[in-house]
Amino acid sequence: MILLPGLYLALLALLLDRALRRWWDPVPARIWGVFGLVLVILFGPALFLGKVLLPVDILPGVAQPEDARKPPQGNVLQNDLVTQIVPLQAQVRREIRTGVWPLWNDLAGAGMPLLADPQSQTFEPLVLVALPLPLPAAVGVTAGLRVLLALVFLFLLLRRQGLSEAASLFGSLAFGLGGFLLLWLNWPIANSPALLPLVLYALVMTDERGARRDFLLLVVAVFSLLVGGHPETALYVAILGGLFALSRLRRRPSGERARLLVRWTVAAALTAGLAAPLLVPTLRFVPQSLRHRWVEARNERLRANPKLGLRESSKGVRQRVVQVFAPNAFGNSRYGEYWGVTNNNEDSSAFVGGAAMLAALLAFFPVSRRFREERLFLALAPVSLLIAVHLPGVRLLSAKLPVLNQSLGANRRLLLLVAFSLAYLGACTVERWRTGAGPKRGTVLAGALVLLGLIAWGYLLSADMKALAALRWFWMGAQLAAVAGTAVVLSLGCRRASTLVLCALTAIELLIFHQPANPSLPRSAYYPVTPLIRFLQENADGTRIAGLETRILPNAAAVYGLADVRISDPLKPFAYAQAVGPVSAAVRSTEHVLTAPEHPLYQLLGVRFVVAPPRMNSIRGLRRAFHDPTGRIFERERVLPRLFLPASTETAGAQPWPAWLAANPDFAARALIPPSAGRPAVWTAARPEDSTVQILAMEPARLVARARLAEERLLASSIYQDGGWRLLLDGRPSLLGTADGPFLAAWLPAGEHRVELVYRAPGFLVGLALGAMALAGLSLWFLGPWPSSPRPSSPIPPPPFRGEEGVVSRRMS
Repeated sequence: MILLPGLYLALLALLLDRALRRWWDPVPARIWGVFGLVLVILFGPALFLGKVLLPVDILPGVAQPEDARKPPQGNVLQNDLVTQIVPLQAQVRREIRTGVWPLWNDLAGAGMPLLADPQSQTFEPLVLVALPLPLPAAVGVTAGLRVLLALVFLFLLLRRQGLSEAASLFGSLAFGLGGFLLLWLNWPIANSPALLPLVLYALVMTDERGARRDFLLLVVAVFSLLVGGHPETALYVAILGGLFALSRLRRRPSGERARLLVRWTVAAALTAGLAAPLLVPTLRFVPQSLRHRWVEARNERLRANPKLGLRESSKGVRQRVVQVFAPNAFGNSRYGEYWGVTNNNEDSSAFVGGAAMLAALLAFFPVSRRFREERLFLALAPVSLLIAVHLPGVRLLSAKLPVLNQSLGANRRLLLLVAFSLAYLGACTVERWRTGAGPKRGTVLAGALVLLGLIAWGYLLSADMKALAALRWFWMGAQLAAVAGTAVVLSLGCRRASTLVLCALTAIELLIFHQPANPSLPRSAYYPVTPLIRFLQENADGTRIAGLETRILPNAAAVYGLADVRISDPLKPFAYAQAVGPVSAAVRSTEHVLTAPEHPLYQLLGVRFVVAPPRMNSIRGLRRAFHDPTGRIFERERVLPRLFLPASTETAGAQPWPAWLAANPDFAARALIPPSAGRPAVWTAARPEDSTVQILAMEPARLVARARLAEERLLASSIYQDGGWRLLLDGRPSLLGTADGPFLAAWLPAGEHRVELVYRAPGFLVGLALGAMALAGLSLWFLGPWPSSPRPSSPIPPPPFRGEEGVVSRRMS
């Protein structure tokens, strides 16, 4: 049913509305109407017309040749979505629906942790709530929920901070339709901006009312943030939440501060405990990843040569600053032409629209009164911006600060806090203007002229004026018109229609810039089962495949249930990247491009089929098994199963193990083992043909085999050992090691044995124990005696002007 995603999202919105009306603050129906209209404009085709909110037409090797030659309609910058995020979600769904923990991803490379990979979003409520729908429909629902949460809870937060309905709507539109959320919409990073307003709103409610349900809301919000799949931006939200809480705590009577601080601390501890089953395995696994090696190598370079951290290109800094207020001054990756520092998502994510930018700029001028926490955001915006644009010395400082030195982009994504601060400050300016305390006409015109000049300068002084010329003129004109229109409205007296004009200007401008970033495409293009794919599904039979060049992009095969030796993921195990180095174009790259299809290493990895472009007529030593216009499939004869018995072993000695793997001609004949006391450097089976191992069952996190051994033998494998695999030999725990580099192996005694390999993520049981204790503590805390709140609170009335030092002239009732 093509209407189902939209109806399901409408049902979730209705349930949210009922919950807010019953337990927290209501959102007026007219505001729901505005939010609903925005969602339809953004995601209507995906929600109501049966389309999919993914760039599925950029999957080479799957589309028909006539379609592959057409210019892609999807956003090519979103390649990660179809090669990382969606395949991981498909794996998680597959495991959850079979009733097992999604612990291990057996379809990527030689296997890697699934639960411990933050990008899998295993426990993220915004993803789990869409589980009843098929994955292509669920993507649109989750995207809609992210935008809806940002809009609704920033609106409610601003209302609680003393702003009117119109000013709150202005601020919520500026942030909810801003660049950080909409440009990163389908990545896990989008969970952080979606949940940021909810976290702050929950803090306000726990401060102002402090009821059980308010602290429960805070626990749910922070839990969702912690398991959202992007630790870096979750940390930024946590830092902002801490500063926000301290600001509110400062205004509490001294006798009430300790109790509120204790409650917040208990809520934070319980939330961390609830998230421990995911956080502990993640902390154990990340040091094994390629990303960790990148970060450590960069930090080591900066420690060895601090001058590197002081060198910043003035052009790069200037471009980063310009794109805060002129996001497309250097082209747009969506249209294939971009000459900025990185890409549009990274560089333009702080953009909240010209109207909000002007209003936020005016907030920095002296005013008689400030709203609650406005001074916090007046300080936070420039500090975050100066760090995010990488002024000289910022990288060096980031490399020296614990935790912050783990940011791969040197905390570039602090643009999230820049965007939120600008939206908040813009709303405060609009509210002052609405109450007659806004900036004077001369101040408004001066601020507008400055911003108009900066926008024109950003576009007109670009190095390449011809690329995307028509679009760039349109973008510049739209921004100049929005700023000029806002200046005119703010220069005139406030009327009811004036505030609506400001909201309309903000929404229209941001939709012009950000709606094209997430196009909806035909559902038929979503991982279609072509004859080539069907051949692999019917014949792979527990073996792995390998795609050459762009045939079936890495990880994409997992959506079809096929195991691929390639991994496209910054968190892929670095030891595995080293192991497949002899057949990889690069070891330290996120993308995985294979080379040397005839190399013996494919024997060890269990590759039976190699998928090649249609122009490749033959591969030496391989038999052509299938061909059609989308590609050719070649079959290997020498293929080892996941578990096998090598005929001999040796230790590498002084030779590095990756070099040994590269030079070994036959992995069935020889295996590499680490030196061990009591083991000879070279061992050979006396009767290799008299021993066998047969795999009886193969599940993602469990393998069962029967071994009949005439003598002691090494059980080798092509399964990555991250420390979580355990061996049960005839039902009893037995010693498990590694062979051929990072792959699990064990010495088995002679005789007939039942071999069972079981995976439990390192730290998972500890995390479960912490989670159980946190759940018990949460139950006791909420079901036990609860002191009456010193500050009863009720739904928000039409507020008067509330200043940070001022007094509310009309109490909530």
